[in-house]
Amino acid sequence: MASPHPAPGRHLVGLGALWFGLFGAAVAWSVQELASFAVVSHSCFPDWHPRSAPTIGGTWTIALIVSLVMVLLGAGAGFTAWRSARRTGDAGGSGVHHQLEVGERRAHFMATGGLVVSGLVLFAILLNLVVLFMAPICGPAL
Repeated sequence: MASPHPAPGRHLVGLGALWFGLFGAAVAWSVQELASFAVVSHSCFPDWHPRSAPTIGGTWTIALIVSLVMVLLGAGAGFTAWRSARRTGDAGGSGVHHQLEVGERRAHFMATGGLVVSGLVLFAILLNLVVLFMAPICGPAL
């Protein structure tokens, strides 16, 4: 008698979808932070003295476009994680305690983790987007 595979839902969702759902929003947040910092810092501090206004035209627009694209990428990662969790939710129908003992439902665990991570990181991406509307690009020189 062959024992069942410890991850019965592994065929329901691709490995790429699981990894994208888990880390896609975090990568989007990192790209948003790095790109916005590079554009805004060079525009406000092109030399050793801070500027009161950006030296590069369209700095705010560039930061806005980067943020909007990363919101879409983060939302896509969250949707992928949600879809993966839905597909793998019923796989391996034995009790919870048995699943914990043998390590079943790995794909569902990864998808659920992706939901949590994507939700939290998407909130951080949205906060960075809101800051564009609340604070000036270059603050007053001190």
